[in-house]
Amino acid sequence: MLVVVILAGHDSPPEVVGIFLAGILSAGAWGYWLEGGNRLSRPFGYYGFLFGGLGALLGLAVFDPASAARLSAAFACGAPLAQAIGRMRCLVQGCCHGRSIEGLPGICVTNPKSRVVALSELHGVPIHPTQLYSTISNLAIFALLLKLSVAGAPAAFVGGIYLVLSSLARFAEEQYRGEPQTPRFLGLAVYQWLAIGTFLMGILITLLDLGPASAIGVDTNLLIPFAAGIVAAAFMSIDFPKSRRRFSRLTVGDTA
Repeated sequence: MLVVVILAGHDSPPEVVGIFLAGILSAGAWGYWLEGGNRLSRPFGYYGFLFGGLGALLGLAVFDPASAARLSAAFACGAPLAQAIGRMRCLVQGCCHGRSIEGLPGICVTNPKSRVVALSELHGVPIHPTQLYSTISNLAIFALLLKLSVAGAPAAFVGGIYLVLSSLARFAEEQYRGEPQTPRFLGLAVYQWLAIGTFLMGILITLLDLGPASAIGVDTNLLIPFAAGIVAAAFMSIDFPKSRRRFSRLTVGDTA
């Protein structure tokens, strides 16, 4: 969010907050619907945030297309950095984990509350560190998009390139994932089909002419990124282990 407010300029705080909240609420709804809320008390989904944020941006575009374009580029630049950091949370929790690996070093999980053990029954089995694969690819994407934004690349190009590169990375990463609750169709995980769709969407977006990518400011208001960090931490990192209420726990288990 700090990257977003810097790149978005000084006149976009309400819009930035609105897009962030739409994204994080949509991420929770998406994870709960697709991953299943019966055993996963509080899941979140990347595509939920993506589609929720895009929906908010489309709503803004009806009234102010230039601001929507600028904000889309800012969020596109900040998203891979946020996801690279967030994958460390995935590594700790056990979500987004890999399948068993043969012939190469892997990571072994033994915590019974981890999804690796509780859902996939891969206790002590070497698995692909897919969270680290994602972190590395997202850091590379962030570096490229930041360079494009600072250089004043067109907003549509920055946003489109994010979708293209992140979709390619996700499609390849899914090949090594081992989550049994992920639906599959015609041999591909549902996220690979979504990656194909967002890849094509990204190509189309790069063809649009929506003006420069950023309006980089100097006196950045730190209140927005600080508050967003607190909200994200509360949603994704705070657990109530003794509660059986829905959305109370991050770990695997039965909920009331």
